[in-house]
Amino acid sequence: MLTRLGATLLLASGLAIVAVPALAVQVSDVVTKNADGTATYHFSVKTDPGETLTPGSDFVTIYNFGGMVEGSAKTPAGWEFSSPEFGKTPTWNGYPAVMPVDIPVLNNICWTPTKTIGGGMKVEGFSVTVRSSATTEGEYSAQVTRSEDGKPSLQAVIGHIATPSYVQ
Repeated sequence: MLTRLGATLLLASGLAIVAVPALAVQVSDVVTKNADGTATYHFSVKTDPGETLTPGSDFVTIYNFGGMVEGSAKTPAGWEFSSPEFGKTPTWNGYPAVMPVDIPVLNNICWTPTKTIGGGMKVEGFSVTVRSSATTEGEYSAQVTRSEDGKPSLQAVIGHIATPSYVQ
């Protein structure tokens, strides 16, 4: 009986792994520690084939990014930067599609495209400098547009990324 249950659970978990789609957008960062005790986070955003980032609806948010040095954000051409207290989070019919931890006293950083970013593209040139050189594991979310059979649909992604430590 236990052998059959174990085999069933193993098969079910294998099917669940196969059923999970690849991330629509991958966000990666490299942290550079500066001589003055600050740190600069350099980001890149990569779309998967079949995904686009569309102006007016899609975005990338990194949550709980406290201690940002005023005016330090760098943004590549075709993107707009903001740092809201509450991050943009993907929604579906008005409800959150992902549930990130968003701490109210820590601003978030958000980039939205001002031109369409096609599938399979990697965009670099995003950066922000913060007052802390300590890092912690944080979260990001993104909303992208997927085209299947010529029908666009919004997709939500949540992932983990290094962020500034807010515990000193």
